[in-house]
Amino acid sequence: MDQKILLAVDGSPASDRAIEFLEGYRGDLARTETVALNVQARPVALWPRAAVDPGAVESALLAAGREIAEAAAGRLSAAGLRCSAAVRLGFAADAILREAQAAAADLIVMGTRGRGALQGLLLGSVATRTAHGGAIPVCLVRPESALPQRLGRSLRVMLALDGSEHALRAGRWLAERREWLGELDVQIAYVQQPLSYLETVLPPHDDVIEQWGTRPGEDAARAARELFAKAGIRHHLRLSAGDPAQEMVHLASETKCELLVLGTRGLGAAHHALVGSVALKAAAHSAVPVVLVK
Repeated sequence: MDQKILLAVDGSPASDRAIEFLEGYRGDLARTETVALNVQARPVALWPRAAVDPGAVESALLAAGREIAEAAAGRLSAAGLRCSAAVRLGFAADAILREAQAAAADLIVMGTRGRGALQGLLLGSVATRTAHGGAIPVCLVRPESALPQRLGRSLRVMLALDGSEHALRAGRWLAERREWLGELDVQIAYVQQPLSYLETVLPPHDDVIEQWGTRPGEDAARAARELFAKAGIRHHLRLSAGDPAQEMVHLASETKCELLVLGTRGLGAAHHALVGSVALKAAAHSAVPVVLVK
């Protein structure tokens, strides 16, 4: 299956790590097409008669952006990937999403500082807004991310499930992209809420016993496990309790996973920052790249 990838670059350490993520691809290089995109903020006139010619400023910005995009494209081309460079003016997240849609991209890859959902929103995080602003899956790579060693040939993945349809879509994305990702070993993670203090001291009830047992996790993972079994994808269910985001990050590290995949409702950056999105929290602290699937 051919893959079209939009790589957003800005010359930062996080962006550089995202380039390295794709440089390490070990699959069928001829079936992967990449566009390295840099977005420059369009200059805003603060008074009617600007002292500097806006056209000259835009030309300078485009030249600077082209240099960044072409440097990234050159690195990926040297690694054997088909890659072109593009530069646009405008708001970064909006431009990235428009370009990805126009290119019919299957995946957006970009770096992120991983500062957390609320702080990212207050700082105008491009990654946060891109991740929840469109329908295309987004792969977020932190400067500290440990990168897969055999991406395209074999990959150990942690898939977070909670029984929802958007989480199951993340499982479908994995199954559909396995030819590009490589032979998959999927660790399915289900995290349930720990018992409260009262629940631990009061006499047991059927609902508490059921909540603390394995049944909720088995029910939540059933559809995904059937999907993977039918596709011949190796998988294993792991049950845990605690804070979902923290547990996902911990389990991914404990099981030596190279990629963390989560489904998200994609309701917008502001909504997720206010309610504390599990996906964004996990992406902010994960030691490996994170793919958010809408």
